[in-house]
Amino acid sequence: MKNLATLLCIISALVISVFSYKCYSCWSRNSTTCQESEIECLGDRCMTCSQHFKLAGYEYKSIFKGCANETLCGAHGSGMAENTKYRFSSHCCNGHLCNNQTYKTLEDNFTTNGVQCPLSMCTETLEECKSDKVVNCTGSMDRCLDYRATIRDPYGRDRNYSCKGCINSDACEYNFDSKIVAEETRRVFLKC
Repeated sequence: MKNLATLLCIISALVISVFSYKCYSCWSRNSTTCQESEIECLGDRCMTCSQHFKLAGYEYKSIFKGCANETLCGAHGSGMAENTKYRFSSHCCNGHLCNNQTYKTLEDNFTTNGVQCPLSMCTETLEECKSDKVVNCTGSMDRCLDYRATIRDPYGRDRNYSCKGCINSDACEYNFDSKIVAEETRRVFLKC
């Protein structure tokens, strides 16, 4: 019986070592680089995500590396509201420490696509932000967005935002609920 238990422990250790991969792990609050460490992942895929976020005169660029979130693999998106622009891209790869990519976001596409959306941006409120303004959406942003959230910015301040504008389907599915965007996001309302 003792030999059987020892054999099971050895087999378990071999299985874990065969199916356990390492990925680089890091997150920057407002930088295009981050201090990498190594983490073990259950799968064999790693991920690198980049983000570019402009909000009322402030600009944040952030990068995240870690174990792959399969729902984000290959996703890229963009959204815009009044005085706000958001872009992100994610890349997944297979194998040990394969996520050594550097910061990369999508380029802006200013070609109008025929979609028009309400345009507004309100700060310090979670109520619907209303405006008579309309924006001509560009590039792949072919859906309208109504978004409200409390976001902890890279400086540790909690801010309430409410906005309307254009978004593409990847960014809408991404839901803005990520540490890539800010230290913490508590989404109150999202409609695409």
